[in-house]
Order: sequence, then C-alpha cells, then structure tokens
Amino acid sequence: MDTKPSEIIESCGQHLRVGPWHSSSGLAQITPLAAFEPLKGKAVQVGIERAMKSGYRTIYSSALLEHEINGFLKCGFTVKEQLHVLRHSLAPTTSQRDVASIKIRKPTRPELEQVVHLDKSCFDCFWTMDVVGLREAVEATSRARFRIALIEESGTETIAGYAITGLGDKRGYLQRLAVDPDYQGNGIAQQLVQDGFGWLRFWRAREEYVNTQTKNERAFNFYLKMGFTLLPERLNILELNLGA
Repeated sequence: MDTKPSEIIESCGQHLRVGPWHSSSGLAQITPLAAFEPLKGKAVQVGIERAMKSGYRTIYSSALLEHEINGFLKCGFTVKEQLHVLRHSLAPTTSQRDVASIKIRKPTRPELEQVVHLDKSCFDCFWTMDVVGLREAVEATSRARFRIALIEESGTETIAGYAITGLGDKRGYLQRLAVDPDYQGNGIAQQLVQDGFGWLRFWRAREEYVNTQTKNERAFNFYLKMGFTLLPERLNILELNLGA
C-alpha cells in the first residue's frame, strides 16, 4: 500500500494534522498544530474518523506533555511510550576525545539511503525513519543542520553516524542522533553533538533540547555526560488500535 499524504483538519476551532507515522502506510499520527494547546476530545475524534476513512489500522499521537493528553485519553488512547526531556544551556563543556579519522559533513542525496540503513540498525522498527522521515525532521524547524560522520578505512569512507539539529526561536533541538553499532564507543556521537553545539552557538541559540525513551538508559546517560540536565516533565506518545 502506498503511503498516504498528510491532511490538515480544522475542528472546534483547532487545527490538527493526520498523516502517516514515520511514512508507514498502515500507521497514522495525529499532531496538534498549535504548540502547547491541548486538543479537545471532539477534535481528536474527528482526526480518528479521518484516519479510519483513510484505511489506517493504528493511530499514534505526536509527543505530548502531560497537560496535552486528556483529549486523546477520552477517545480511548493509551500511553505507548514515555520520553525523558533534557536541556543543555549551550555553555562550553569539557572537550571530548576526537576520532582521528572522522570527517563530518553534509550528506549528498545518494547517501540518504545509506543513512536510512544505518538508522534501521540503531532503532527498533517503531522509531526508524525512511528518506521522507529524514526530510520531515530537517523541515520541522526554521533552520536545521544535517551532518554525517565518516570513518576512513583502507581508503574507503563509511558513514558511521549522523545527527540532525534544529533551531527555532533561539532554541535548539537535537532531532536525531545515531551511530552505527559497529562504531559505537569511539567518540563519534560526542563529536556529532559538539558539532551541533557549535552551530547553535553561531546562531546565538540559548539552549538545546533532546528527548529519549525512558527505557533507553544508555542514551540517557550519554546525554547527561554531554552536559544535558533532566527536566521534570515527560513526553508521552499515545496509541489507539482501530481494530479494537
């Protein structure tokens, strides 16, 4: 089945987007379009009905704060995943160790498929992205920096990791960070994050945010080591199985 296009819907004076979850053909996502404004149950229900007509079998919410989920809960959604939210002040941190043969640059268009392959090796299927998903992550903020980390071995360059950093309203967002399991533990993730720090400081951002699954202790501890601090409120991704 082909991936369906996203639709913008208005209901009860509120706007929401109904579209594929990470470009999946059978999984939908409902996203409120007004930041920090909770969707009413009636608006969520309209989104559900539109997803059903489009043939989706399961719907997920975008990542929502605690005060934003009541309208979804009233319509039968349950919490699928919880995410830690961490913040970095962008103050200079202790320099990280370098990888001598690493090169960081913007990917070419043909390299995007290699990035997708790397992404699938780093995340379970619920979180993986295709090329469309990568582009959506880049376009999610007014400015973005998409960089790959290249390792040279025997005269051949291999994509060992990548990062997408966004900027909006003087706030930075680490949208995506992944390092090939074969190259983890070599300081590649640190250099990608530091590259993003430098870019955000250039644009005079005041802070950077990142979220990670509450059960992903390795990623959580890595961000703490990079100078991020944990914020008290978590993000929630909710799920509704239309087959039920």
